[in-house]
Amino acid sequence: MAKQHSTPGRRVTKSRACHERNLKVRKGNVSRMIKDPDHSHFDQTIYFTVPWINIQGQWLQQAGFEINIPIKIRVMKGCLVLTAES
Repeated sequence: MAKQHSTPGRRVTKSRACHERNLKVRKGNVSRMIKDPDHSHFDQTIYFTVPWINIQGQWLQQAGFEINIPIKIRVMKGCLVLTAES
């Protein structure tokens, strides 16, 4: 009989290749000056809300994302894949 709180099968260790992080899409604000004379808001600054994700932490470096390294982002419906370019 298994002990209480035991995990059957193989245990997951910290050296596992794939980890999950839980982040949240937040509200970001962007401003833009309209320079088109034919636009109804010509020479005005307009503000709008955009989705915003902040990703930072030592775990990025551990995953191979060094400071100033270029990254490639593949975009699919409901999925972003970030790849460190070497």
